Amino acid sequence: MPLILCHSPKGGASTTFTASHLAIGLSGMDGSDGIGGDITLLTLSQSDMTPLHFGLPPAQRLPAFGAAIEAAVLVSGISLRCEPFAAQDPDFLARLDDGGFLAADSARTLVIDVPAGEPALASRLMPHAAVHICPLTASPDCLALLPQLLEQDEATEGSGTAYVIGKLDETRRLARHVAAFMREVLGDKIIAKIRQDQSVPEALAMLQPLSRYAPASAALADVRQMADVVRGMLEMPASADPGQTDSDGAAPTRPAPGASRAA
Repeated sequence: MPLILCHSPKGGASTTFTASHLAIGLSGMDGSDGIGGDITLLTLSQSDMTPLHFGLPPAQRLPAFGAAIEAAVLVSGISLRCEPFAAQDPDFLARLDDGGFLAADSARTLVIDVPAGEPALASRLMPHAAVHICPLTASPDCLALLPQLLEQDEATEGSGTAYVIGKLDETRRLARHVAAFMREVLGDKIIAKIRQDQSVPEALAMLQPLSRYAPASAALADVRQMADVVRGMLEMPASADPGQTDSDGAAPTRPAPGASRAA
């Protein structure tokens, strides 16, 4: 526990950035509650940029999911793996299960980055995920996807999908208005906004992790806060009332609607 799925229907929504920094954020936690500790980040993209987010050169090859432990690429305690042909592999879920990643009592955390072009693969993984993180951008094309996303949520009875608004430039009027409308429609399903930050592409170009290149980065602060929220979603019992407030009057973190199924 848990399997965390990162997938957006829109390419260019920073899904790989979100998945990478979610894994980094969770790996820094103590793991005493089963969250954090042993972290695997599995990318299913055939043109993967995951190594860049960890300060590795683009030529770095990540081992397959089933590769021997001696072949592991470990960065900050995170095992980086790649399975670019998972969509064509009928035994992919069985192999995840054999690895113990689908067991409710697993002490390991698996973050899976599914590319935008593989919605069928994301749908196969969805029932096994404790939470699905769906990055969006504050742009008209993502706005046009809202009816489809709401339909999917309704069809899956709100199966743990949480939304992140990425690359948000609040100096732009259109972006502000689109983000405000998304918040109105999606409500507390939006768990984070990640600000547009030039430090992110600069860190990639310099082959440095963002935390080393720009420790004061606004986007870095945002993704760290997102990781804290995800941790809270996975810790809270599914019966908690999102409308209740705690002792200081603040609304508690909303539990993932699908958490009870994965716990």
